[in-house]
Amino acid sequence: MAGEFGDIVRGFSSKASPLVTGLLEADSRAVPAGLKQQGNYLPPSRQIPLSRYYDPAFAELEKEKLWKKTWQYACREEDIPEVGDRYKYDVGTLSWFIVRSGPGEIRAFNNSCLHRGTQLCSSNGWSESIRCPFHAWEWKLDGSLKNIPSRWDFPQVKTEEFKLPEARVATWGGFVFINPDPDAAPLENYLGVMPDHFKSWEPENRFTAFHIRKRVRANWKITMEAFLESYHVVETHTESLGFTGDASTQYDIWEQGDAHISRLITPLATPSPHLGDGASIAEAANYAFQAFALAMPGVPVPSFDVDSKLSGRAQVAEWRRQMMGAGLARDFSSWPDVTMIDSVEYHMFPNFCPWYGEGLPLVYQFLPYGDDPNQSVMSVRLTAPLPGGGAPRPPSAPIREIGFDELFNSAPEIGLLAVIFDQDMSNLPRIQSGLRAASDTRAVATFGRYQEQRILHFHEVLEKTLGL
Repeated sequence: MAGEFGDIVRGFSSKASPLVTGLLEADSRAVPAGLKQQGNYLPPSRQIPLSRYYDPAFAELEKEKLWKKTWQYACREEDIPEVGDRYKYDVGTLSWFIVRSGPGEIRAFNNSCLHRGTQLCSSNGWSESIRCPFHAWEWKLDGSLKNIPSRWDFPQVKTEEFKLPEARVATWGGFVFINPDPDAAPLENYLGVMPDHFKSWEPENRFTAFHIRKRVRANWKITMEAFLESYHVVETHTESLGFTGDASTQYDIWEQGDAHISRLITPLATPSPHLGDGASIAEAANYAFQAFALAMPGVPVPSFDVDSKLSGRAQVAEWRRQMMGAGLARDFSSWPDVTMIDSVEYHMFPNFCPWYGEGLPLVYQFLPYGDDPNQSVMSVRLTAPLPGGGAPRPPSAPIREIGFDELFNSAPEIGLLAVIFDQDMSNLPRIQSGLRAASDTRAVATFGRYQEQRILHFHEVLEKTLGL
């Protein structure tokens, strides 16, 4: 039953690859309480109609009842540091732009001129006002009407009635959220456990090291669901089994009123349980050293020290503390192993996936693309801690756009991640094509009770949101 775990098997382990709870107990540092906290909810087992991934009517329902009604991550505050900076945010055919309208003030406006509907913001940038490129209708940064050429010809236009329509704006952890629904509850109601869990990691004190937007030939939900579980690692990322505890991943869900939050913790520097009890812990550490070293060209790569009192995981974590500390002039000595090396991904309904820790400090965002439910956009950021020693905040990296038929490998600055993402991307068009090929009697998706519970939870909340 929902909310009752009963005899559900919570992951698979081996002598060489313990479950996450065991690894947290053995961590070389004190682990924050939030990482030790376990979820309070298990969604009921069910099947999901495949049609909801390609049906235009379902996409239209999402547009009206999801995207126009929910808090959604749009950008980061660092993307618009100066007054006048703006950031274009598209959700399918919907469009807004976020503006730094004053010191400490951010607004979000519908991206449509009140004259004849021209898009007001076609790209990110800066301007001292909001001006239509068609007829030069102009608004101040607070959305109030500033000027209309040939003002004498528009006696029906009342200045106070032609303020640009706005979406609500709120921030948390350096992230900017918007909600087009004026009657929605405040953002705080939807964040759930995240502010408490992320407090020690300080996401607001980070900067975007790279930012990629990839267009995908798959529905936004298909794309997102590929990143909500580690079940696919054994086939899709086979070469990582030597240092990734895929099947020992821990999954948690928190249901708290308006807040629908889930998380996975996948341990690294530990072998996959699929490799059996005899898998090499030393090799797992060495593979992890090599993988992390790819992001630091020229840095000497250590190897597992059999004489050390530290475990392989602890050795990798300690090396990362030293390397990151030297590179950023920061002190990471108190940060636990799990924070330094593991993959810890949160999900806030509907499409916001911030990662915790330095193992994979990513931020995912999944959105529909245009009016075709068979296409989507995946946004990937990698964040890094602000440097110490009085160094200025680095600028947010510009967005690199990757087309439908381009590879992540076209962005060499992301290193090994390009290989991993391209492996994931190779599956998605095949999934989207396979949806329509299903037999009429089996046109449903069947999910694992533990490893795919986050997907089940997402669809449960989605159905409630859409009123199904």
